[in-house]
Amino acid sequence: MKKRIIIILAIILTGFFIIYKWNTLKVWFLNLRHEPVPAAISVTNFNFNTNPNQPTTNQNLSTNKLNQNSQIQPSPILPENQDEPEEIPTSFNLAVPFTTQAPYFDWDMPYQEGCEEASLLTVHYYYQEKTFTEAVTKQEILDLVAWQEKNWGGHFDLTTEETAQLAKDYWGYEDSEVIYNPTIDEIKSFILNGYPVIVPAAGRLLDNPYFTPPGPIYHMLVIKGWTENNFITNDPGLYTKGEDFQYSYENLMDSIHDWNDGDVYTGRKVMLILK
Repeated sequence: MKKRIIIILAIILTGFFIIYKWNTLKVWFLNLRHEPVPAAISVTNFNFNTNPNQPTTNQNLSTNKLNQNSQIQPSPILPENQDEPEEIPTSFNLAVPFTTQAPYFDWDMPYQEGCEEASLLTVHYYYQEKTFTEAVTKQEILDLVAWQEKNWGGHFDLTTEETAQLAKDYWGYEDSEVIYNPTIDEIKSFILNGYPVIVPAAGRLLDNPYFTPPGPIYHMLVIKGWTENNFITNDPGLYTKGEDFQYSYENLMDSIHDWNDGDVYTGRKVMLILK
């Protein structure tokens, strides 16, 4: 009888321990799942042509203090004679700089809803070969939000098409592609040709133990590479751990959903390529 009571108590205590340490255990399993990140490839390694129709200045930036004195460079365009790669390597990684959407660990508004802006900045800085500081990130996000409030009447959750429109109006990315129902190989093909991929997601479907429960309803992040079993991302929803954060192919593809007026779980599968 005593032995049975001891066993029952041990089971109960073990159950309480697992519940108490559940998030720690999830992090441990996550670290086991992560695979070595390959060396990052710089944007300078790609044979991009410039688009003759791409503006080198943008009148919409007249109120953007951070960019007033800098010329907007033409966005890279894949040469017409460059064939699709015949084979996709087992692993690949672009040197996309990381920034969080919450500089100085400030998760208040507008940073709480700044994943779209941070994702755009990440890709834009990759093309510009620039790096972030927290002060720069803070000012860039505030400027993007101020532009939306002035021109769109507020700072809202953005669909993928609206995110593309923001990049076009703000920086001059005229030829960006919004692609619906992407496949894993399509995502890899764009990355292999030097283009980071921006995707929206139902944040609570993402396998990320670092999110504050229950996680964001809607989220946006950048896919910059892959390993044998995972996508390599820059996830702005994390303060420091978002750089090279890995999601399994299955989990990330299942999580990709557009805003869809807040009904994110039924939002369409879509990705954005800035050009």
